[in-house]
Amino acid sequence: MTQKSNFHVIESKRISNLRLWIGSTFISLLFLFGIMFFLIFLGSYSNSDSYIYSLFFLSIEKIIASIILFVILMNTLICEIIKYFLKRSKKKYNKVTIDSNGIIFFNTYNQTIIAKIHWKNIQPRTNEKFDIDYSYCIGYRTFSLYFFWNLKESSDSKIPLWSSKKFAGMFAKFTNQADLIKAFLLGISTFRPDITINPEIYSFYKLDPVTFEKDNHILKKEKQLKLLVIVCSIIMILLLLFITYICM
Repeated sequence: MTQKSNFHVIESKRISNLRLWIGSTFISLLFLFGIMFFLIFLGSYSNSDSYIYSLFFLSIEKIIASIILFVILMNTLICEIIKYFLKRSKKKYNKVTIDSNGIIFFNTYNQTIIAKIHWKNIQPRTNEKFDIDYSYCIGYRTFSLYFFWNLKESSDSKIPLWSSKKFAGMFAKFTNQADLIKAFLLGISTFRPDITINPEIYSFYKLDPVTFEKDNHILKKEKQLKLLVIVCSIIMILLLLFITYICM
């Protein structure tokens, strides 16, 4: 007989500022060098006396150095601005704890509890097949997956405004999102067995609905895909730099 995983306290793990800075820097460089390569390619088919041709072929080293310096300074500034607003925010959180009482959203910069959702706050949904369900939302060039539940405010809780309708984005900013989702669903199963969950939700997060174990094979493939994207991005930047240099 398969056994269900035991519930235990879990805390979120957020992306470090250095990792965030490196990731945004690579993406920005790839984007800007892509634009620059396109303009050089465009200029090579235009009049050699044109402004675009002269701009990129007379001072290519300075332009490359300027772009790199600009991206580094801008991303450093953006990271510092994010920290600045987090330190003063009363609504933004950067840490989540899931324990036997429920979910706590915390801002570690100003030591503020942003919200508390106790297990008892989760209520059945009337006239619905499942108490926790999902819905697709397709907008202009966007595709979103929303999960719905019903919450009831209590004297010792502080329900965030967005939580009464959706919880898909609660843990999206953390590197251990899959573990947090597992703890959340396991917590409902352990402390609120009366709450029904659409079984398809488990498949979204690669979880077995009985044992709550993760499908490590699929998760490993997803990690490999992410690593491949990072490596391809680095190769793309280096390739664009090389092509730009030999075309000067």
